[in-house]
Amino acid sequence: MTNNNDNKDDKATETPVPESVSESVYEEIWTPPIAPFVFFLPMFYKYGVIIAKTNNTSTTNNEDEHGNGNDNENENESDDLQQLQLTFGYGFSRPWDALSAKTVPIRTIDKDSITIGTASWKDNFFKYGGWGIRLGLDGSTAYNAKNGDYIEFEYYVEGSGSRSGSGSGSDKPGKRRKYRFVSNDVETVASLMRGEGVGVSVNVGGDVTSKDGDTDTDTDQ
Repeated sequence: MTNNNDNKDDKATETPVPESVSESVYEEIWTPPIAPFVFFLPMFYKYGVIIAKTNNTSTTNNEDEHGNGNDNENENESDDLQQLQLTFGYGFSRPWDALSAKTVPIRTIDKDSITIGTASWKDNFFKYGGWGIRLGLDGSTAYNAKNGDYIEFEYYVEGSGSRSGSGSGSDKPGKRRKYRFVSNDVETVASLMRGEGVGVSVNVGGDVTSKDGDTDTDTDQ
């Protein structure tokens, strides 16, 4: 005599995995100094920078169907870049896309435009008129949650022109948008935006762990 309850339990554990999920490559989330001054705006309670890989099986499946999946390792690296997206901004517990945060596909970023700098309170005040989400005199939009290190970059709006390749050039006409955002680790974030170290997962404040399971700890004093 079979037990129907056991069969139900077995089926309950066989939950299918979604075809498209986000795998975090880099993530930092913290409370911005401006949060106490905007307590009446819950969307500014947290600030974060997230680089995530959106798994898209269509690319790898097409390679397998044509028998080209193992032709060149550079193709796999290019696929990783195509699937990466950068999100920065504010939210109640993490960045909220479209409402108080910005999400940009890595493939649309002009790699030559990525710069790192440091802004004092005078820089933020005179160029952007304060902190939060600000429009600069040069047309850039700043997510300056605090003073200090920032990253500036330009990206091409999808649908506004052809955007082939990962470098800059005349083959990528279209509307450009310039953004500035702060980060606790601008070097790592800028490197990932350029497509370097895509196979490494990073959590600010912790160890750097590769996807192979090796852990590198910072021994510098």
